[in-house]
Amino acid sequence: MLASLSAMVQLELPHVNVLTKVDLLQDKCAIEKYLEPEAAMLLSDLDRSMPPRFARLNQAIAQLVDDYSLVNFLPLDISDEDSIQYVLSQVDNAIQYGEDADVKIKDEPEEWEGE
Repeated sequence: MLASLSAMVQLELPHVNVLTKVDLLQDKCAIEKYLEPEAAMLLSDLDRSMPPRFARLNQAIAQLVDDYSLVNFLPLDISDEDSIQYVLSQVDNAIQYGEDADVKIKDEPEEWEGE
């Protein structure tokens, strides 16, 4: 998560974070809390899994994630076509694919041409 945030801040380019290999998970609901991480949840997980001497570091990491609140992930299940389509549409949106295409207008009636 921190590597993703660092890349976002340093590169200043549009990008999409994709969490791959979701098709290998037994319980797909278990990753929901990691797709859009919240600082409070992150802090409690870090405090539970790390020694108390890292409490200030954990607080700083949680505050950093909360300050930017930019990090989220898209799950990619290669066996699910809807999942692939969703990731593809998010990538298209991030790079603004197709926005520079000409607008197609239906032919107007001839009565408008004379004016």
